[in-house]
Amino acid sequence: MKLSVIIVNYNVKAYLEQCLRSVEEALRGLDGDIYVVDNLSTDGSVEMVQTLFPAVRLIANRENVGFSRANNQAIRASHAEYVVLLNPDTVVGEDVFHKTVAFMDNDPKVGGLGVKMIDGTGRFLPESKRGLPTPGVAFFKIVGLARMFPRSRIFGRYHLGHLPENEAAPIEILSGACMFLRKKTLDEVGLLDESFFMYGEDIDLSYRITLGGYTNWYLPEARIIHYKGESTKKSSVNYVFVFYNAMAIFARKHFTRREPHLFSLLIRAAIYLSAAGAIVVRFLRGALLPMLDLLLVGAAFTALRGAGQFPWAGSGAPWIAAAAGVLVMSLFGAYDLPVKRVNAAKGALALAALGAAIAVFRGHAATDILWTWAALAVPVVLVRVLVRLLPKGRLSALPAEQARILAVGSDEEAKEALGLLWQTHYGLDRELVLPPAAVEGAEQLVRLRQVVRTQRMDEVVFCAKDLPMRRIIALMEELADTGAVFKISRPGAAFIIGPSSTESLRDLLVLRDHSAGNAESRRKRRILDLGLAAMFTLGLPLMLFMVTDRMGFLSNLVDVWRGRRSWTGYRNAAGKNNLPKLRPGVLDIVSTDRESASLLTVQRMNLEYAKDYRAWKDLLRVLGHAGRLGARAA
Repeated sequence: MKLSVIIVNYNVKAYLEQCLRSVEEALRGLDGDIYVVDNLSTDGSVEMVQTLFPAVRLIANRENVGFSRANNQAIRASHAEYVVLLNPDTVVGEDVFHKTVAFMDNDPKVGGLGVKMIDGTGRFLPESKRGLPTPGVAFFKIVGLARMFPRSRIFGRYHLGHLPENEAAPIEILSGACMFLRKKTLDEVGLLDESFFMYGEDIDLSYRITLGGYTNWYLPEARIIHYKGESTKKSSVNYVFVFYNAMAIFARKHFTRREPHLFSLLIRAAIYLSAAGAIVVRFLRGALLPMLDLLLVGAAFTALRGAGQFPWAGSGAPWIAAAAGVLVMSLFGAYDLPVKRVNAAKGALALAALGAAIAVFRGHAATDILWTWAALAVPVVLVRVLVRLLPKGRLSALPAEQARILAVGSDEEAKEALGLLWQTHYGLDRELVLPPAAVEGAEQLVRLRQVVRTQRMDEVVFCAKDLPMRRIIALMEELADTGAVFKISRPGAAFIIGPSSTESLRDLLVLRDHSAGNAESRRKRRILDLGLAAMFTLGLPLMLFMVTDRMGFLSNLVDVWRGRRSWTGYRNAAGKNNLPKLRPGVLDIVSTDRESASLLTVQRMNLEYAKDYRAWKDLLRVLGHAGRLGARAA
């Protein structure tokens, strides 16, 4: 056996399926096998592998044993000359395995090999080649010098930025997302250190390979896509703690014999600084639009007051009015993500009407009404226009509700892909289809880049049935500077995968306009909950007379105020898998519509509720079954 491909999976079924299909293609003509080690996924990954990939050697763990231990399970079972540790959120070109095996066959001193990785936007991932994180290298990365001087031989050593990304070179550290390893080397230096649950184990093993007298190499001729972070959500604060704690384990193991306290302090400082940065970035992404609205509306009112338009207003009135405006806008969904321009327009009109009504009530002139309208509505509209005109990628947290999409493939495949995306995007702004022949050759590539840029395409979908994976990877690299997001449609459009998104006909539950899980529906549910809670609180004596369980009702009322429960929700029964998560309901939608129901009916009704949420239906359910609002939590 020449090569064993080892994939550790945890709850990324669609990515795993795409990865396995690309691996099967890449193994053709090579004596190899595939291992999938599943760490107790709950998304049907195991069943998918058993059904679609019967030849895969599946190890289904009964607990999440972590990345290192899971890989070691398959390494011990393998009898191949080489093993490759591969993340499930990767896609390999058809030539990758042949190129890497040939390279390692040619030099027996190569113990480990890494490849060129690009992300879902076609950009080069610098972790494809890394240096040893010595105390000095780690310090330069933590304080930001590595980011400021990425190509410096001194400050940029963490990602070896001084080495060209398209030239093969010996490196110190391999990426755990794709590590080609010589089995003989592992027998000598040992397997992955299982004290690392996740992260750091690739650094530790790479270092031990070099200590064992072998070399690690970077081979850019072999290229893969790595949807960075899909198997482990790297934007979370929890990731920061897990990653830097792994660095601390590595440091204690190899570098802290002389200055253990200093390095420990450095790592601890990095953990808390990075965690704080992650929290701030996450907050700013959600608060960017309301902060801009607050700033511009407040500034507009302040300028008008300074010009004498509102002499009656106090010095703090402009900012109070701006804050009230942001609150009104939020009620109309102006800050929901993805950004919907229609919500912003509704909010702006509501603000203008409210401002005009206040001006009329106070008996002001028509000019004051006009200025009030302009001060409220114009900044709001201006912010949305600027957001839309900014280069794509700068505000990735603020996608538009309708995308402009280019599909590359045959008419049949492109039609199915666009049909699926139309549903998941609840409508497309612009659609364009190019045949596979239109992306072959240098001249066609120039034309393709011009089309993406001039048509301002948000997404480019490649149909995998019509294009080889290595060609798709090459096109993504070539078009990385366009700012478009790239997705891959599998044959038959069973699913479409891109960075941080999976659109699947099998998993598609909702048209997002009325999904119970979208931001607008959640806001409506919460407003309804609080409105009913306020009404029930004011009419408490009457409610205590109506409900059958008074103490249960009081407990439920408090839980709704605190946000722990909602007045309505799913039936507490099996069949809620893949549904949007909602607060537990005092009333379940099944029992309010019928007295008894089979499990299949419960599943169907839960699904319909999730797909087509209507606040007025919830209102009727609550008012029609007010006597049962004291129901205790199951």
